[in-house]
Parts: sequence; C-alpha cells; structure tokens
Amino acid sequence: MGLKEYINDIFEAVVTTAKGMRITARYGVDASEEVTQQYPEVRREPDDRFRGFLHNDIAKCTSCSMCVKVCPMDCISLEAVRGADKKFVLVSYEINIGRCMYCGLCVEVCPTKSLVHTSGYEKASVDRGELILHFVHEDPAGIRARVAKQVAEAAAKAAEAAKAAEAAKAAASPAAPAATPEASNPPAKDDPEKKG
Repeated sequence: MGLKEYINDIFEAVVTTAKGMRITARYGVDASEEVTQQYPEVRREPDDRFRGFLHNDIAKCTSCSMCVKVCPMDCISLEAVRGADKKFVLVSYEINIGRCMYCGLCVEVCPTKSLVHTSGYEKASVDRGELILHFVHEDPAGIRARVAKQVAEAAAKAAEAAKAAEAAKAAASPAAPAATPEASNPPAKDDPEKKG
C-alpha cells in the first residue's frame, strides 16, 4: 500500500464522518423535532394491530378449549364442567402472561372471538404469581356445587316428566287381553320331508 492510497483512505474517512455528523447535527440542533419520549410521563400509544396482554370475555366464552390446545407455550389453563343444559360452564380461566409470547394463535382460533389482545403492555412485578391473570373471580368449588345442584334438579324433573308420561300412556291405552299359551304358540305343521 502506497502513500497515495493511505492519504485517500484518510480523506474518505473524514468525508463520510462529516456526512454522518451533518445528519446528526441537523437532528440535534433542530429543537422543534423531538426524538426521545420521556417514558413515565409520556406513554407511547400502540398501533391498532398491537398484540398486548390477552383478555377473555367470559360471558361470550363457550369453554371449547381451542385456545388451550393451540397455545405453543401452554400458558392458558381452562377448567369447565357440563351444566344442566349440556353446555360447558367455565370454572376457571387463567393466562400466564409471563410465559406468553403473544403470537396471537389463540385469538385467531377462538370461535366466539371472546379472546382478544388488548393495548396493555406494562406489567412489571417481582413475583411470578402476579403475572397470572384470573378471569373467573368466583370460587371454583362454589361453581361446581351450583352446577351439580342444577344438573341434579334437571335430572329429577326429567325423571318426573318421564314417569308422568309413562303413567299417562298406561292410562290412555286399553287393557290388553291376557294372551293364552295356545294363541302365542301356533300348532306346528307337519314337515313333508319327515313323511315318507
């Protein structure tokens, strides 16, 4: 490498540094254009399609457990019992946002669209238990007992209705005459092969 190439490299380095510093100086001197946001005081508004924390509207949820099956991180847990009307009743629904990677698969697969992404993104904590979101605030044992009572009452009503229908059917049909053994067993015909 000669002296001429060495001087050309130094000149090129100075020129490119000057170009870069010109852009930096323009943004640094112009006070009308703010680049830095003062975070705790000024919060950034997320975009419309931002995938923030998950929220489940349990009034619309059918407990189909599709979100639990599709979640690659296994961060959604759901427990449901079958009610008196043969539909599932949600006992507990929890999302561990400490494990969630916000991929959105659970939101896409939800048939009732009860599971959605919110615009929330701030949830700092020192305890991992605080990162588990509980959506059913009622005691699970109380829900199970209430649903079991409703199922038992529905079964008792169905049994009473079946018994009343059977009694009405028996009362409506005339008494059938008792069948005699001769009428129930006709005489056997002679077999033509046995003759002869």
